[in-house]
Amino acid sequence: MSHPSPVRTIAASPRSRAGQRGVAALFVTVMLCFAMVLAVAVAHRNVVVEEQRSANELRAASAFEAAEAGLDWALARINDPSRIGADCQPSTDAAAASFRERMVRIDVPSGGLAARTWMDGDTPVPLQAACVRGADGWICRCPVAGRPVLPASVGSAMAPAFIVELAASTRPDVVRVLATGCTRNGAGATCAASVDTAAEATSRLEAAWAMLPALRAAPAAALTVQGDVDVGVSSLGVHNVDAASGALAVHAGGRIGAAALRIGAPPGASLGASLAGDDAALRALSGDRFFARTFGMAPAAWAAQPAARRVDCAIGCAGRLGAAIDAGKRLLVIEGDATITGPAAFGSADDPIILVATGALRLSGDVELHGVVHAAALEWNDTTPGRAFVRGAVVVGDYRGNGAVDLHRDAVVLARLAAGNGSFVRVNGSWKDFQ
Repeated sequence: MSHPSPVRTIAASPRSRAGQRGVAALFVTVMLCFAMVLAVAVAHRNVVVEEQRSANELRAASAFEAAEAGLDWALARINDPSRIGADCQPSTDAAAASFRERMVRIDVPSGGLAARTWMDGDTPVPLQAACVRGADGWICRCPVAGRPVLPASVGSAMAPAFIVELAASTRPDVVRVLATGCTRNGAGATCAASVDTAAEATSRLEAAWAMLPALRAAPAAALTVQGDVDVGVSSLGVHNVDAASGALAVHAGGRIGAAALRIGAPPGASLGASLAGDDAALRALSGDRFFARTFGMAPAAWAAQPAARRVDCAIGCAGRLGAAIDAGKRLLVIEGDATITGPAAFGSADDPIILVATGALRLSGDVELHGVVHAAALEWNDTTPGRAFVRGAVVVGDYRGNGAVDLHRDAVVLARLAAGNGSFVRVNGSWKDFQ
């Protein structure tokens, strides 16, 4: 009888088992390191993408804001009647033109608006103005011909720039303004498309402007008085030879006390028909309504418009008014009472003014004025016959004085004021973004 041989089992040595466990741990460690490296690489890629996207968004926002700044800057400049030089800064050169005169042509008497152009060869091109933000602030160019040339951006920092121009609209009394903004400009150029190769940005905006006229409705008479006219036996001359306007020389809410009144009327017209007094409806108007029937708004709103200029007439009123006119101001506001002593001349037939005094206005001596005068009351004394006059119209609360004054209703002057003077405003709903 045979017996099975015993099976001998050889146990693995402890060193062999430890070696197997070490290889597994190394593999796991390598895989974990690879996963960590992969995660870091993905995270880094996301960070780079986010940085690029943030930089692009920053450039896009900066270009957009530059274009918006261009719209606002152009609106402020076109409502500033000051003469400017080629750098868009105020100029004392008498031959210099204002930003409005450089950029837009206003037809009188229709009030039509058109962009001024320059000839690029045989092609008319709208005039442009441009600005760039440099290390020392904004640098602007407002040429009277040719394209604006700005210094090229240097360094790697953003240097926002914008260029503005006007364009025709579907309505003759509205003009479009186009503004292009960018984060950098090239040599001699403004917001060139080539900046895209450097990851820069551009933005284009458009809005429409209309003129808010300084004179909404031309006065029908040479002298419109809400209250009384009281000149006694003084030789006051009132003239309206424009039959189309009704040929009214004096329109008064109260009595007309003028024993030696001189009336200028159209040939063949009745002198009596040139006078209209005791108008109860006119006399009953409030001060604001009396003002608004001519200017289309309340006195405070009219004085607050961008083109209006307040003049301090505490002393030397004639000189200060003259200085404001020389500086290009045409809509002048005097707060309170004022006295103007002649000889003095304000405005011209081709370039009239509007003078508004919120209080009583006293004129003394020979004062010549082309435009419209509005005051709570007007007193005019001590004049030389033929050397004291207003050509345009006078609208006051009361009129008195001993001066030999001539007041002419001038239709041409009134048309120039209605069409060519006032403040540009943005048309509601006209803003467009072409970014």
